[in-house]
Amino acid sequence: MESIISYVFIGLVLVVSLITYRYKRIKIRQYVLSEQLYPTLVFSLYIEKHLGKIAANILHIKALDDITIETIYLELITKKREFHYYDLTERQLVIDVPMRIKSNHSFKYRIDYKQLTELLEKGELPFRTFRFVVTDQIGRKYKTHELGLNKKWQLFRPDSGNYN
Repeated sequence: MESIISYVFIGLVLVVSLITYRYKRIKIRQYVLSEQLYPTLVFSLYIEKHLGKIAANILHIKALDDITIETIYLELITKKREFHYYDLTERQLVIDVPMRIKSNHSFKYRIDYKQLTELLEKGELPFRTFRFVVTDQIGRKYKTHELGLNKKWQLFRPDSGNYN
């Protein structure tokens, strides 16, 4: 009788752990990859993971003063530190630009990761690293940290060595 109870208990523990594992795996998670503090805004880049894979990049802009976001583009950086640009609004990766953000409010732009990697993979411009750049109504540029892609097309920050 005692052995049957112990087997039932072990079975229940296994079932509960499997249900917990599946629930946590299905859950969509967001991780901070880059956060830059500027006098007029806080510019953050999050990655959204679903089922263990990157599903989207989220540009989160929190305005400390009233600001209008005019353009969002991707800055490609070669080994020789030459810069090339892809305008994300022209390529339909980002909509709702220009966007006016009031003081102490925020706005999120979601960029599908598959579309971004297709743009980088099929693009004619060479690059080693890249970063997201936002310009305001005055022409000031706000940039994320430099990002890179490894051989498996996973996003990481080369200066930190942390892979996501």
